[in-house]
Amino acid sequence: MLRWFTAILLFVYLPLSALAGPPILTDDTGTPGPGKWETNIGFTIDKRQDATRYETPAIDLNYGIGERIQLNYSVSWIVLDNKDESAKSGLGNSEVAVKWRFLDDGKHGVALSVYPRFIFNNPTGSANRGLVDEGTVFNLPVQIEKKIGIIDMIANIGYEFHQQGNNSWLYSIAVKYAEIKGLDILAEVFGTADSSFKNAEYVFDIGIRKDVSENYTVLASIGRSLLQGDDHPTLLSYVGLQMRF
Repeated sequence: MLRWFTAILLFVYLPLSALAGPPILTDDTGTPGPGKWETNIGFTIDKRQDATRYETPAIDLNYGIGERIQLNYSVSWIVLDNKDESAKSGLGNSEVAVKWRFLDDGKHGVALSVYPRFIFNNPTGSANRGLVDEGTVFNLPVQIEKKIGIIDMIANIGYEFHQQGNNSWLYSIAVKYAEIKGLDILAEVFGTADSSFKNAEYVFDIGIRKDVSENYTVLASIGRSLLQGDDHPTLLSYVGLQMRF
């Protein structure tokens, strides 16, 4: 699997177009633009055999610096409904990230970006109550895009360094159909695995992004794990609104 994603990073060429991010998990190389805000407010469900986890809401704030840099802050309010316990709620982890599109070659249609992300516990006791994992995480992913006919494609690969627990890989492939004005249709396969590529998880999502005005877009997606078992999600969903100013 790692060789396959590495091969993608070495040989594909792509257009300079925005592709992903909410409502799916795969990130693109696009940035909001100089001095522009892009805010995503969503509600998510992660349903498993013994528990259901809600983010109500999940807030994703983005600000553009120049044409190639994006600042990001994300946080959510989590509700965890365990099968054999009463529901718990609290503030999720804070995530701070900077995206840099370091290659933006219009002549050859190539764009590459890195999106380092720092994830840390807020001082609210959510880790002690099992709502989030304890400790900090540093995530270093790379994004690359390509257009094949009427389909835009994107690949992500990254590595997570965990203060507590095992380090892990993140990797994904997403596609977008955008031939209908104001409507994007999205699909992805998103995977995670430990540092030796064991204990893997693979989820499949499909989603839409529908413009309702110049500044507002409705976001929605639904998916599930491609694997069977109590620890794998049987339902993943996202419904939200993107605002651009």
